[in-house]
Amino acid sequence: MKTLGRLLLFVVLFAAVAACAFFLSNHFLRRSAAGPVNYHYWIHSQLSLSAKQESELEPIEAKFARRKDELVASIREANRELAGALLADKGDSERVKAAVQKIHRAQGELQQAVLEHVFDMRPVLTQEQYDRLIHLTAHALRDAPELR
Repeated sequence: MKTLGRLLLFVVLFAAVAACAFFLSNHFLRRSAAGPVNYHYWIHSQLSLSAKQESELEPIEAKFARRKDELVASIREANRELAGALLADKGDSERVKAAVQKIHRAQGELQQAVLEHVFDMRPVLTQEQYDRLIHLTAHALRDAPELR
């Protein structure tokens, strides 16, 4: 009976560990594989930044994150306005056109904010890192998968 109890305990523990391993690998691996590429963090990972540089970039990153969040919220709001105008007007109305223009403005401002962020990083990076940043940024713009 003592052996049966140990065997049962082992099976229960083994099942619990296997379930946890499955959950964690499914949760983290599936999300990273299925989600869109986050070019911002990928580019940063390609620059071989020192701890000092990472620290010096923190305020630049915080400023960019705030601006990006504002602009993404503006784009979402403009998309909601466009949806409302489409449902109400059912055609190419002035409200539809105004909402589209609002989306375009916010998208343009977001693109400008990304470029300003890249340029703001220049004083912190070595010339080689900055050249690599410019190259990677241009590559990401040229080959962005969501535009294919």
